[in-house]
Amino acid sequence: MNKIKTKLIKRPNELYAEFLIEGVEPHIINMFRRAVLAYVPTLAIHEVIIRRNTSVLWDEDLALRLALIPLKVDKSEIDLLGKCGKLILSLEKAVECSARLRLRKRGEPNRIITVYAKDIEPVDKKTVRPVYPDIPIVKLGPKQEIDIEMIAKVGLGRDHAKFQAVCTVGYKPLPILRVRENCNGCGKCVEACPKKVLELKNGKPVVKEDKKLECDLDRLCVMHCPEQALEIIPDETKYLFRIESVGQLSLEEIFTAAVNSMNQLMDYFIEALTEAFQQIKS
Repeated sequence: MNKIKTKLIKRPNELYAEFLIEGVEPHIINMFRRAVLAYVPTLAIHEVIIRRNTSVLWDEDLALRLALIPLKVDKSEIDLLGKCGKLILSLEKAVECSARLRLRKRGEPNRIITVYAKDIEPVDKKTVRPVYPDIPIVKLGPKQEIDIEMIAKVGLGRDHAKFQAVCTVGYKPLPILRVRENCNGCGKCVEACPKKVLELKNGKPVVKEDKKLECDLDRLCVMHCPEQALEIIPDETKYLFRIESVGQLSLEEIFTAAVNSMNQLMDYFIEALTEAFQQIKS
């Protein structure tokens, strides 16, 4: 594999970024995408004990809403990317890598109130808090109340989507445009492109350098060519990679955790393969 080159294209905020990645094969970049989705540890509510619920929502609906609230915690209390970030947590670390939470709220006599994520209170790990405190959970009318205990634990996206550290992660290849000799330079391919990626140069269509990243490989230009003189194919060595964090971890932390998990998975694979060969040999 060639030396991989990366270039930051866009980072409008701390949670979202776009990269140009060159010199990487499709299976490698897809492996990294899957590692980001499935093997980056986060903290999420996993067990819900409802002691009282007289709201309009059923217990199952409340539990679902609570589980999907992204949580943050200081490294001093739960080390997500350290000992709590192993692929398989041991029983000894189960308590250390979990946190207890409580949610108690009662409706007011003369008005309807909204219960928000910020109303969730930590019990043992005091630094556990919602990433977005203003997420609404439920509305309570007069004489309605909820009393809920929760246990949050460290998990991986491979087990449940609530543990995924990203809300967007994907990539697309850059285009390669091939023009045959029978092209007459009519310009219909240029007109057909909805994103104005193509232009005519010396009577032949070419991809604009400043628009190359916007091409979706929809092949509208190819379909509108009356001479069938165009061919557009994906470049399997250059990709635009997009990623957006949910907010529990920074992009740098997500990248580090994903690479570490890939290395760990490869170590597991080599160990299993070596053991299988030894068994066959014996």
